[in-house]
Amino acid sequence: MLTCVTGFGIFQHGGFGKPHALGVITLVVLVVAALVPRTRWFGRAAPYVETLLYTFTYFFHMVPGITESLTRLPNGKPLASGPDDPLVLRWVGVSLALFVVGAALQVVALRARRRREAAARTEPRAAST
Repeated sequence: MLTCVTGFGIFQHGGFGKPHALGVITLVVLVVAALVPRTRWFGRAAPYVETLLYTFTYFFHMVPGITESLTRLPNGKPLASGPDDPLVLRWVGVSLALFVVGAALQVVALRARRRREAAARTEPRAAST
């Protein structure tokens, strides 16, 4: 959250822009993710939704990180001309693909853990009967 809030002061290019909108979206997603385990909105899917929302905020932070890095480095002759440069868009696409793979792996790991926990809860009862 702190990274997101401090970013509002960094992106001062003539008023409210895409980076600010992404910051607002990130803060909203963080609030929703924090509320998920405290509500019944998502039922049994709550752990998955919470995990995916928190992970999504990392992707949101990757977008300006990639953009700023490619448009400023190396000093004096940046690799990309601006946020809409094809190189930036490709790397954001790669970042999105990695997010999707990582999110899928998290869902698989959460499902496996929930199955193990459910099996552990039912195992003692089956042994005592």
